Amino acid sequence: MFAPGNGDGQFTSPYAVAVGLDGRVYVADTNNHRIQEFTSSGTFTKQWGTHGTGNGQFDLPYGLAVDATGNVYVSDKGNHRIQVFNADGHFLAQWGTLGTGSGQFQTPTGIAVDPHGNIFVADATANRIQKFGPLPTNTVRRTWGSLKSLYRGERTK
Repeated sequence: MFAPGNGDGQFTSPYAVAVGLDGRVYVADTNNHRIQEFTSSGTFTKQWGTHGTGNGQFDLPYGLAVDATGNVYVSDKGNHRIQVFNADGHFLAQWGTLGTGSGQFQTPTGIAVDPHGNIFVADATANRIQKFGPLPTNTVRRTWGSLKSLYRGERTK
């Protein structure tokens, strides 16, 4: 049995894995508030992030996605935002705040990027998916689901 840890290549509650086109493997090491990177054969290469609210800091990184250019998208669950890094872990952008409005999040968890660069974010507590345009605009293009389904038992179409 494996024990949790905070050293290089160790995890405490890894919640997501994403693989870049170049074969790099990224892991959301959630309770250590960081992202770890590995080769496709499992060799640790680097990590980035610490606990906090600043750019490049995390409060429970939960979901990961990698786009066609190698940018890494992280759903920063506790900070109610999305952060974007280049393939080497350098901060590029962030968006989102706590709320239920367009572009806001309650609990961003899952994240995916399509071949056109559109970004899809699952907002678990708000019971919805938001679709954002590609960087650098990342404007909301569509929303599925709503808070109504949570509070009134209604289903959204």
